[in-house]
Amino acid sequence: MGLRQRVMGMWVGADGAMREARIKGGPLFDEFHGITSRTDQRNLAASKADLARAYASAVWAYRCIKLRADAVAGIPLVLRDRRGAQIENHPVLDLLRDVNPTTMNLSDLLRATEAAYNIWGMAYWLKIRATGRGGNAGGRKRGSSRRVRWLQWLNPQTVEMQVDSQRGVIGYKQTIGSTSTVFAPEDVIVFRNFNPLDDLGGLSPLSVALTEINAELNAGRYVTAFFSNDARPAGLLTTDQPMHEADLQRSLTWWQQLFQGTQNKWKTGIMGGGMRWQQIGYPPRDLALAELRGEDRRAICAAFGVPPGLAGAWDATTYATGMQQKASFYEDTVLPQIGYLAEVLNWSLLSDYPDLTAEGVTLGWDTDGIAALRESEGDKATRLIALLNAGVVGVAEVRAEMGMPALYPETPEGQPDSPSAAGVKGGAGTPQRVRHDVSLQDAAKASDDLKRWRRRALKRIRDGKHPVGRRAFKSVAIHADQYRRIDDALRQAQTAAEVSAAFEVANRVSPIANRQDSGGDAVTNTPNEASAEQAKGDQATPEGSEGSE
Repeated sequence: MGLRQRVMGMWVGADGAMREARIKGGPLFDEFHGITSRTDQRNLAASKADLARAYASAVWAYRCIKLRADAVAGIPLVLRDRRGAQIENHPVLDLLRDVNPTTMNLSDLLRATEAAYNIWGMAYWLKIRATGRGGNAGGRKRGSSRRVRWLQWLNPQTVEMQVDSQRGVIGYKQTIGSTSTVFAPEDVIVFRNFNPLDDLGGLSPLSVALTEINAELNAGRYVTAFFSNDARPAGLLTTDQPMHEADLQRSLTWWQQLFQGTQNKWKTGIMGGGMRWQQIGYPPRDLALAELRGEDRRAICAAFGVPPGLAGAWDATTYATGMQQKASFYEDTVLPQIGYLAEVLNWSLLSDYPDLTAEGVTLGWDTDGIAALRESEGDKATRLIALLNAGVVGVAEVRAEMGMPALYPETPEGQPDSPSAAGVKGGAGTPQRVRHDVSLQDAAKASDDLKRWRRRALKRIRDGKHPVGRRAFKSVAIHADQYRRIDDALRQAQTAAEVSAAFEVANRVSPIANRQDSGGDAVTNTPNEASAEQAKGDQATPEGSEGSE
């Protein structure tokens, strides 16, 4: 491209006649005058480079892909035998703990993989084997004896699949600058999204939403241009009098210098020569931009399987619906995706470890720790009460599921003591406390109190206050020890995340599991009396008088 290129435009004269006029242009001209590159304003296509630009420029697409990548990388990858028991030590685990010391760790690798999968529909891992003859290229058979030393992520923009009409994929060619390298198929782990138009390629989820992404970008450019024009619609300077081109150019320059840009807002100008301002554009409120952009954003979220409330539509999300959307995100999007990733790894990576494949060992993700999928104590209590009332389970099973001790300790013969035998314990001078059952309704009440306490603390954080107010939260259902742990954590909390973390422990511990001591006696403390009551009980009860566990 030369220093100056001929770009033709249309000139509208005073009499309304139009003629072609040459507009100066070129890279140096644009750079000197601070003109933004003309290609920045075009619609993005489905090329690899444009898809990367879409990810880097479209806020909602970036947010959806980032959510998916973080979710996949945040779940532990584990190795299990055919019975489901976790294997702690093996060379493949050493490889995954230190996938590539020069570029990235496993978390980086998984994030890059999931992001590439959603941007281009393909993701590649290169197996870098121990030093040997032939490098990584060539036609080695599946399950090469040379061990995999490292794993390296390959940028899909640099990789081209080499295909033979008879043999299928015969290699993967990576081109970086002027250097090209061909890798054997068994040395590349390929993740791809099904594409009905390409038997070997992958369908980019980002390209599916490209129309909505372009609409979102164009709407953003419109709003930017609107405010750059002093938040006024576009218009024309018109006059009934004939004007020479030099006069027209001088009037236009005067108008732009005086009024264009937000820095020139609210200025007053006087136009002579019978010139008038005629509006030809519409303000954003007349274009229903909010509704149109909302539809585009929902379509972008749908393409990636991300609920809008997680991606950024927080104004329409409550705490309850937010938890439901997060659970739906993991159940409907993340779990199926990590299931597919595990299948690819078991097929393409574990094939290099015959000792594992012979024993039926597999790689998979440990989903038990996903907070969004854990059942709350209140929901669990409600479910168990329904099963108990229906006669499906017994009281002992319900108490075990809730993490509560048995009603009565078992004798050496395995038979429970009678209430009369277990009701009074201790020797002379020991305060005798009568055992009574703690019902599942108490568990539900404790869970409800925890929820109310959590909502109260979060509201105080949103209002700019400390989560613990002057008046302590009152509850007779929450166990004293549990109450103290939460209260201590809340006194140190400064953010909503720290408040939620204070209650995470409560969600993993039965609300009333500790309301009974080791022998099963009920202890009914209130939060304000917890310390005094516990100290009194410790002083009144000699060590060992509570019976064996």
